[in-house]
Amino acid sequence: MSSNNVSRDVWGWLRETFSIKTIIDIGANNGEFAEFLAGYFHAEATYVFEPLKLYVPELESRTGKIANLKIFNVALSNERSSQDFYQNSYGPASSLLRVNDVSIQEFPQTAGETKLVVDVAPLDELIETESLQPDVFIKIDVQGVEDKVIQGGKKIFSSARCVLIEMSFALMYKEQPLFEEIHSLLVDLGFRFAGIKNQIVSSEGQPLFAHCFYLRH
Repeated sequence: MSSNNVSRDVWGWLRETFSIKTIIDIGANNGEFAEFLAGYFHAEATYVFEPLKLYVPELESRTGKIANLKIFNVALSNERSSQDFYQNSYGPASSLLRVNDVSIQEFPQTAGETKLVVDVAPLDELIETESLQPDVFIKIDVQGVEDKVIQGGKKIFSSARCVLIEMSFALMYKEQPLFEEIHSLLVDLGFRFAGIKNQIVSSEGQPLFAHCFYLRH
C-alpha cells in the first residue's frame, strides 16, 4: 500500500486535524522545541517544565517569541518533594534516574553526571485544568520517569487531545518503566497509540526508544 502524499508530514496533519491552543512541554531543556510547537500551532499559551536552572535564562529569553509562556523550574513526578537529580554531561539526558550501561555504551556522551537536588511536584498541583484552552498538546521527554509524571498529572493528561512521548524498549535508565507500562497508563486515560515519529536503534540494530504519538479517542 502506498500514498501519493509522500511530501506531507505529521505536523501538517496535526495542525489541520486539531485546533491546538495549549502546549505543555515537560522536559523542555532550552525551550527550542517548545518555541517550534508554539509557533507552528499558533498556540495561545505554552507551559514549559525544566528542572535544570542552567536552562532557565534561555527559556526566559524566549518570552518574546512564545505567546503567554509560563516557565516552571521543577521536575514533575507523582509527589511533592525534593529529590536527587542527575545532570548528565549530555544535557538532554539528565534525569531523576541514573543512566544504565546500555545508554553509556550506545551514547558515550552520557557517561558523566553530577548529582543535584531539585524541587519535584505533580503536574495536577501546578496547573488548573479549567485554565487550559483546547486542544491541548503535551510533549513529554523525561528520561525514564514517564510513569510518575503521568500518575501525578492524570487530570491534565485527561484534558489533552494529543501526547508526544519518548518511550523506551530497553533499559536506558536504571529501574525505568518500558513501553508497555507507559502505553497502559495512557490507554487507561483514554488515549490510543497513533504512530511513531521516529525510532532510535542500537549499533546492532536493536530498537532502543521512540517518540510516539497518542491521541484521545
